[in-house]
Amino acid sequence: MREFLSTKSAKILIATLVVILIVAILGATGNPWVSSAFNFVTKGLSSVTANMTSDQKSYDELKTENEKLKKEAADLRTQLVDYYDIKSENARLWKYYKLTKTNPDFRIMPASVIRRDTNEAFYSFTIDAGSSSGISVLDPVMTENGVIGFVNSVNATSSKVTTVLSPDFQAGAVDKKTSDSGVVSGSATLSDENKTTFTKIDANAKVKKGDIIVTSGIGGVYPSDLILGKVTEIKYDDYDATKYAVVKPYENIKSVTDIIVLTDFKNKGEIKKGAK
Repeated sequence: MREFLSTKSAKILIATLVVILIVAILGATGNPWVSSAFNFVTKGLSSVTANMTSDQKSYDELKTENEKLKKEAADLRTQLVDYYDIKSENARLWKYYKLTKTNPDFRIMPASVIRRDTNEAFYSFTIDAGSSSGISVLDPVMTENGVIGFVNSVNATSSKVTTVLSPDFQAGAVDKKTSDSGVVSGSATLSDENKTTFTKIDANAKVKKGDIIVTSGIGGVYPSDLILGKVTEIKYDDYDATKYAVVKPYENIKSVTDIIVLTDFKNKGEIKKGAK
């Protein structure tokens, strides 16, 4: 009501009503001038009333249009969020384009880290994809920089990952330069340094600092030639003097946020012939 009274039309209407009242009182005298004035004022009142009706109609139309625009804006925000999600996923998939182009048998599922277990010594984490996305226990977990672990457990919408830093991680491996074979496994003494070990190598192995270690494909859990890391030093076990290499993954396992799960590949689950 206060908003209405403050409008120009309302003020004109009030003023007109006052004039009509005065004219009506004077009209009781029968003066012709008063009669003409009354007709003029009445005509003006009709014009004002028409303008008010027009203003009210415009307000209703503007209100309807405003509600429509609000809905369109909300729809656009939703579309923008969807666009960013798709753009982000496409960017992640693009990083693995070369991998899938070189290995057309690979089936990958991108995912994000949603939780880390602070009580876990070897930096395991949970991802936002599970069995409903085709993920299974033991599926390899990677980034564009190489293997970082495997799927340890799965439910419909999430999975837990054991990292390469854990002693539970075991992968047949090969020195890409020298072809020396062995096993890459996590180490309790090296996990905090984001390092793992290349063990069970021959005493005469030619493994050197700087060599790249990749998966051998033995065991059927990992396909061959996936990067595991780079040799940082050669050591000998304190107990039995066996030779081993310290390997540093190219990925920082402690802070990784986006990964892919390798859900399928050629010869998955098959034991490679010639395995030790």
